Amino acid sequence: MKKKLYLVILLISVIATGVLLYGRIDVERQTKSVEILADYEEFAIMANQQGMTESELFTVLKDAGVTGVVLKEETLYSMVDEQKPLEYSLYKNLIKDLDWKENYGPKALEYLNSDQTGDFDIVVRTYDSSIYDFLKSGIEARYDSEFYHFFDEGSVKTIVLKGTIKDIYFTEDMRYKDYLSRGIKLPREAVSSVIEDIGMGYDPVKVNNVLNTGLDVNLRPSNYDKYNDKLVDAYFNEVEKYDAMPNVIIFNGREVMSYTAEKGNYSQELYDKLKALNLPIGMVEAADQLGFSEQRGIDTLAKDLDYNVVRVFPMIEYIQQRYNYLGYYEGAKEIENTLYRAITERNIRVIYFRPYKDSKFTYYTDLDEYKKTFDGLATRLEAHHITIGKPSVMPYHNASIYLVILSAFGLLILGLILLKLVFDIAEKFEWILFAVGLLGIVAINFVAPNLSIELFAFTAANVFPILAILFLIEFVKDMMLSNKVFTLKGIIAKYATALSVAVTMCLLGGLYVASYISRADYLLEISYFRGVKASLLLPIFAFVIIYIIKLGYKRQVRELDENTYFIDDIKRFLTEDVKLYYALIAVALAGVFYVYLARSGHDTNIEVLDIELIFRNFLEDVVLARPRTKEIFLAFPALSAGIYFAARGYNKLLFPCLFGAVIGLTSVVNTFCHSRAPVYLSTVRELTSLAFSLVIGIVVIVILDLLNKVYVSHFGSKKYE
Repeated sequence: MKKKLYLVILLISVIATGVLLYGRIDVERQTKSVEILADYEEFAIMANQQGMTESELFTVLKDAGVTGVVLKEETLYSMVDEQKPLEYSLYKNLIKDLDWKENYGPKALEYLNSDQTGDFDIVVRTYDSSIYDFLKSGIEARYDSEFYHFFDEGSVKTIVLKGTIKDIYFTEDMRYKDYLSRGIKLPREAVSSVIEDIGMGYDPVKVNNVLNTGLDVNLRPSNYDKYNDKLVDAYFNEVEKYDAMPNVIIFNGREVMSYTAEKGNYSQELYDKLKALNLPIGMVEAADQLGFSEQRGIDTLAKDLDYNVVRVFPMIEYIQQRYNYLGYYEGAKEIENTLYRAITERNIRVIYFRPYKDSKFTYYTDLDEYKKTFDGLATRLEAHHITIGKPSVMPYHNASIYLVILSAFGLLILGLILLKLVFDIAEKFEWILFAVGLLGIVAINFVAPNLSIELFAFTAANVFPILAILFLIEFVKDMMLSNKVFTLKGIIAKYATALSVAVTMCLLGGLYVASYISRADYLLEISYFRGVKASLLLPIFAFVIIYIIKLGYKRQVRELDENTYFIDDIKRFLTEDVKLYYALIAVALAGVFYVYLARSGHDTNIEVLDIELIFRNFLEDVVLARPRTKEIFLAFPALSAGIYFAARGYNKLLFPCLFGAVIGLTSVVNTFCHSRAPVYLSTVRELTSLAFSLVIGIVVIVILDLLNKVYVSHFGSKKYE
């Protein structure tokens, strides 16, 4: 009765998981187009260095495959940086100059000398009427009237913008010291204000430089968290003026447009406008590929818009400099590889493209490389049915709570089976756990639905690899107890069976994980599965326990048919004489653990070896999804060695081999724990890994067999333990 009940629940669980997976896959297959937007600012600098006009360079980029150009608003800082005839300063710094009053007209001077002016106001001065008119119209269109004062007094024109101490940019702390090097004071110098970086409008010359080439212009709006009630209308008026409705709106700066510090949120006008236009927002991926660049208000806006979001990949400086990379890749091949991975593996649908850099301040001059990059990228994306054009938006998707509950029931059954097989728990206790588990699964889904998703994903990420570990240990145990002399073909067949079954079990676990983290916020990595690191470690600890229970510590083969030696094994292990090489092995294992965990993420300083990177890129060119190197070159070859040693009686070598295999089993499930990676790609990656591992494992077995024959012929016999 219990077996039938368990079987029915497992079948229901598999069906529910399949339905959840289908919903996710259906969403993922609708996002098959990516947009490439060039950064106006950097390409304008590049054009100047190469003696070209900006329009000439953008024409080259259009022919190469760029679909549009991102243009930021003009700011006081950018205009001065471009050597426009204006200057600005904090009022408190301005009045330090004894002759400052000579530079302003009488009306401006009267205002600046009044109590209406504060120390943290920004004072702008210019003699150019066109610049003054541009700034005046842009400021009036965007900000409330109490923010600004204008003074047009003949040749000199003045603008005063109200600031506060919260807007101030300070220098880094510098300590004053006396002649004895004793610290005296720690002054802070106010050098400027955030006002220098707020939007003043879009330069019509720059806009037309783009539009005249036939490229789309994507106007990128800035924000000031005060006096900004008119920002939304001002932005969309400019969009309408230039007929430049963006495919995705990418906010510039530290917060979304219309965000106010006082409310701690964006305006209702922004939400209404984006909702009415069905305009997606761009969320820029962080430099470490974990989450997004911080912008206040964007998480809330994304949620309120039902995750009408496009993931944006910023081509930051260290990527720009991957030209002629490692002395191995000619031109921009490694940059192409980087873009390819971002699009196919991380659901990136907008590339924020910047020019290739020779140094921090100079650019490569070979413009043909851009066409090579985009042609190569487009060709490689065809295999994934992804095209370059308007960015596709992932439709809103939410996992059914009832399907999640039914799916999680299967995890409960598998957990109970695991406990029964390892610890032989009592029947009565098993039924108690069964009842409590069913009630707990239902309750947590309604009480804490977000927590339940994390909990179930974590459970699946551990239960399936541990089941695979148990299977492998029992598999080699049966080989050791069979007293059968295995032929080479027989060993290869055993390895193929063990690997295929174990990987399939972990692959199923990965699909369970993928089904749970299938909500829109997970697919866009606004939320992400936090149990990734822990799910890499827990199966390793479980392996040690199961290994001691099933195979013991220094047991003889004849003792393996009983599990009653567990306590004796623990005592034997704890009373073992500690030798120096034990400590060395422990240190080595600690190092392996650290590297293993560090290499499984992007938040450490451990980098991929150059030779490994070259090999990875080679695999990306020849297969649809590159298999993980730790699986095909470490973990599963170790499993093949373990199978061989079990067949030939070298039992002391089993533990390190199976330990290595565990790393591969956790890696299979871990592939699906990164929610942004499409399910089809993760599945193909692991099936490809399985195929590679079968071949490499067979080679390892053949080599070990040759070495064993040499060993046997030299010593005359081999010892079975």
